[in-house]
Amino acid sequence: MKSDVFYLNARCISELNSLSAVKSKVVLGECGFDAYLKPGMKACIKTHFGALQNTRYLRPSYTRALVDHVKSLGVTNVFVAESCGAGLPHGDTEYAGRSSEEEYLECAKRHGFTAETMGCPVTMLDGPLGLDWFPVKINGRYFKEVMIAGKLKDIDALIVQTHFKGHGSAGFGGAIKNLGIGCVAKGGKSEAHHGKRMDIKHEACPEGCTACIDICPVKALVKSEDGYIVRDKNACRRCRFCHSVCKDHMFINDVNISQEQFVSQLVDNAMGVVTALGQKKMFYLNMVIDVVPQCDCSGASDVPIVPDIGVLASKDPVALDQACVDLVNKSAVIPYSIAWELGLGENSDKFSFIYGKKGDGPNKAWAIQLQAAEKVGLGTRSYDLINLEE
Repeated sequence: MKSDVFYLNARCISELNSLSAVKSKVVLGECGFDAYLKPGMKACIKTHFGALQNTRYLRPSYTRALVDHVKSLGVTNVFVAESCGAGLPHGDTEYAGRSSEEEYLECAKRHGFTAETMGCPVTMLDGPLGLDWFPVKINGRYFKEVMIAGKLKDIDALIVQTHFKGHGSAGFGGAIKNLGIGCVAKGGKSEAHHGKRMDIKHEACPEGCTACIDICPVKALVKSEDGYIVRDKNACRRCRFCHSVCKDHMFINDVNISQEQFVSQLVDNAMGVVTALGQKKMFYLNMVIDVVPQCDCSGASDVPIVPDIGVLASKDPVALDQACVDLVNKSAVIPYSIAWELGLGENSDKFSFIYGKKGDGPNKAWAIQLQAAEKVGLGTRSYDLINLEE
């Protein structure tokens, strides 16, 4: 059975068809959003504040317009949220600048996301250090339990507002990735990237070193009488603080995780979020503008590969992301973008070739993501695109 995906283009010739204040709420309304929300509910708008130096993240006005719309429906308990990146705050990791609430809210402030600009609280879903989560059982391909960000536990509505763009590891970043990386705690991000295995290579630990023990925020590491580091698996929050400070690489995760495994683990996480909240609470909104090759989690912001397409919404994140991929692939490319340099054009498989290494052929991570999501039961790739302009 096909899922409905509602679409309005990016054209905006007056305030009457504003992409932020009008078109976004129209496509959401078609998904039953206005009818679902009731006064007294608690609503969360999950977006991305952009990494430091990134200039292509969604403008704050798009999120503020959603906040105002939610309030207009009588729901005053609304907040805008992100989640902490993996690793140690103030450390030299891939999530540098976003590894704690303090760090990330400073980044958010620089990018225009504050309580004043949003008209509501702005917070981290997984708490000050990313350690606040609750487990949810699933029957995923790699994961049987997922670490859901704690503040999602008692909400009545989740609006997943996503900047649709490329992603070097996942092929693209859309609603599925916003669920599977953005709605899990710090430990959930670690598991998606590195797997659940966490062994200790004791012979690598120099005598007298206690750096990992000292930094562990939950005291899950101790040194035994024989001098070995011992980890309490039940207490451990998988925050990777220990990895960040250990210069001897004694903490071992799954090795040689393939791109396919990473994408599948991301999808397992996403399924866990939907399982935890229930589908009726979930609404997905993709902004297909500034479609750059890099994710908002990157400090780089290249030239967009296609012109702005518009805003799409659905109750099905898989159908929604598939529709966005298809619209990007149908579009003409922007001159001097990487897609243009590669000789791509209309009706070309852009997400396969902008990440493919020379001689390796097309990189099909985008298709693997959608296939895995459909297989695990997150949604369907079959959709009816309902163009509301018509």
